[in-house]
Formats: sequence, structure tokens, C-alpha cells
Amino acid sequence: MPPFHRLMASFAATVVLGAGLTACAEERLAGVCDVVLDGSGSAKPVTGFDAGQRIKQELPRLLNEAGCRSVTFEQITGSSRAAYCRVKNLDIDPDVSGNVDRDSLRAARQDAAVKRADDLLGCVRTDAREVQGSDVLGGLWRAVEERPAREVPYHLIVFSDFLATDPKGSTHGLNLYTADLTTPDKRRALIEQLAAGGRIPDLSGVQLVTIGYGMLQSADPAKFAGFDAFWTELLKDKAKCAVPPKKV
Repeated sequence: MPPFHRLMASFAATVVLGAGLTACAEERLAGVCDVVLDGSGSAKPVTGFDAGQRIKQELPRLLNEAGCRSVTFEQITGSSRAAYCRVKNLDIDPDVSGNVDRDSLRAARQDAAVKRADDLLGCVRTDAREVQGSDVLGGLWRAVEERPAREVPYHLIVFSDFLATDPKGSTHGLNLYTADLTTPDKRRALIEQLAAGGRIPDLSGVQLVTIGYGMLQSADPAKFAGFDAFWTELLKDKAKCAVPPKKV
């Protein structure tokens, strides 16, 4: 074979080998998840929504479906943006040397995420510094403050019934147990009040997953309709979230 032909044949073999190595390259996770946990009424089994149990049952699957590598954790309290309890972030798909079974590693890390979420929920329930109530919007706001670059897939996984309640004595406090959400005008007035107070976060581009949403209203379709319309409008029109909340 002439030298030129041998050179071209060698080059072609190198290209084929490189393509094969690329095809076999290990696919890594890239998304970011923030797990938001309601430490108020939705954390009590007597309400019909046991947040701790739902975390154990569903969080590993949700993290896996979202393809999330980095997981952060936030809590919903009566004053979520000033909450005290913290747990460390977690890398679901860490860089490790040697021959590693990635599926087993990720499964173990997802189990660790459940443990950290449960630890945070336990802290919120017992730490006397945490304010009683359910500042859902503040929890969402605190989560997106941790948001990375916009091009990275970002998921909010929220364990809450979304029955937002401000602490007793709050000026113009929000209480969805008692708020009148029966008409579009009344819902709009409340949403505008929250927007004017700077309480609605920017959720544009966020993939929202809700667990427990509207659970306490399920027995009363009329109440759920107003509640659902309120949150859907607030999240779509003011927070710019493309994914509406849904009962899961």
C-alpha cells in the first residue's frame, strides 16, 4: 500500500475508534433540583398529608425523573426567607475515580437526599426559633435565590398543601384557610396585594413539581376550584411559571 494510502487508512481507523469511545462515554447528570419542604400543617399526618412519608415514598423517583445532579433544600415556615434550619447541598452524581457503578452510586445519593430532607423537616418542627405558619411564597423565593445559570435545567420539588398562612398578627397577613377566593375579582385583588408587597418570586423557566397541593381542599370541590384558580393565576401571570401546580 502506498504511504499516502497507509496514512489515510490509519487516520480513518483513528476517527472510527474516537467515535466509538465518544459513543461509550458515560452520560452524566446535569440538572439542579431544589426540594422545598413545608414544616407547618402539611407536615402533620392528622391533616391528611404526611410530608415525611411522601418524601420517603417519592423523592428518589422525582430526583431521578428530573435528571438532577445538584440538590439543594429549603423550608417553608411562617417566615421562610428568614428561616434558621439548614442542611448541606448534595451531589447525586459526584466525580469519583476508578470503575464505578453509577446507577448504584446515584441510588445511594438519592437515599441520602431523603435523609437530609427528613432532617430538615425535623429541625423545622422542633427548633423554637422557627416562626409558625406557612409562607409558601417565601419558600419559593428562597429557593430561586439559589438558582444557578439559567441554561441549566432547574426543578422545584415542593412538598406542601399550599395553604399559605402568615404568622398571627401580621399586617395584611395572608391566610388561605379564610381568604375569599370565590370570584376572579377577589382573587386578583389578593394577588395584586401580594405583588405590591414584593412577595412573588420570579419562576420563569422553572419546572415545578408539587406534592400535596390542594390536598385539604379535595373534599370540597367548590373550595378547591377557587384555591386552584388563585395559585394557577398567581404562578402563571405574576411568577411567570410555565408549569401550573397540580395535585400529585
